[in-house]
Order: sequence, then C-alpha cells, then structure tokens
Amino acid sequence: MDGRRNTGCLAAVLLVPGALLALLSAVFTMELEDPLFVGLRDNTSGIAAGVLALGLLLVVGGAVTGLLGRGRGSRIAVVAVAVPLLVFGAWRATVLAPMLECSGSLIARQDDGSYECYG
Repeated sequence: MDGRRNTGCLAAVLLVPGALLALLSAVFTMELEDPLFVGLRDNTSGIAAGVLALGLLLVVGGAVTGLLGRGRGSRIAVVAVAVPLLVFGAWRATVLAPMLECSGSLIARQDDGSYECYG
C-alpha cells in the first residue's frame, strides 16, 4: 500500500477545521462590523486575525495534501472546497486590516465605515 492512497482523508481532516476556523474569525468581530451595533467594543481583531491565519494554514495544507492524491475527482473536489475558502480568507484579511491598526483595547465603528481607537 503506497502513501498516496489516504491523502483524501487527510485533506478532509485538514480542510474541515480550516474552514471552521476561517468562519470562526468572523464571529470575533461580528458586532463590530455591523453598523446596527453602535458603541465601543472590545478590540478582538488580533484574535480574529490569528484564528484566520491558522485556518488558512490548515486550508493550504489540506489543499496541497489533496492535490497529491491519485484520483482526478478528489483533486477537483479539493480545489472546489479550497479555492472559495482561500477567497473568503483574503476577503476577511482585508476586512480585519483596518481594525488591526488600533492598538487600544476598545474600538468603535464610525458612520463612514472607519474605526476609531480608544484606550
């Protein structure tokens, strides 16, 4: 039995937690990004960025592992899952970038979409 036979399962084991972590990064800043929730919030953008980075690392690892597999169908499935997750991760990084500039412990979203740092 060669080592390439079980790459599909290993890719899934890496892709699923990677996807969950990438989605979890949105939870940390959900209220801060929504214009309906006005006021000061804890600046959790650093935690969200760390969770997103770990999730994207798992997605990339799962994609590389899945692309090393034998079957053409499994490769297509891995690409079909990994590419949207990587696009989502890139979008999340652009959303988090303005928040990461705040070094204070409190942050508030302004009417124009920018963020004001406090503390």
